[in-house]
Amino acid sequence: MTAALPTSISRTPSCYLVSGTSDFLVEAAIPDLGSYEQLLLAQILAIPSVTEAQSTFAIRTILSRGPLPLDHWRH
Repeated sequence: MTAALPTSISRTPSCYLVSGTSDFLVEAAIPDLGSYEQLLLAQILAIPSVTEAQSTFAIRTILSRGPLPLDHWRH
């Protein structure tokens, strides 16, 4: 499932394997809640190994400094 999940769901710029109670964090770029409902029901929950989903929505951006500066780890 790990390899298929990010490529099988449309409108997902990124998908992360995470620790904790969840298995994946899927970012979705959607225009409205109706589109989200369709994405959740028709694509995410349609994956046989997905038995539940939990959603969190960003209301607005407070601070965005861009990508994490990790260049120092390359040396």
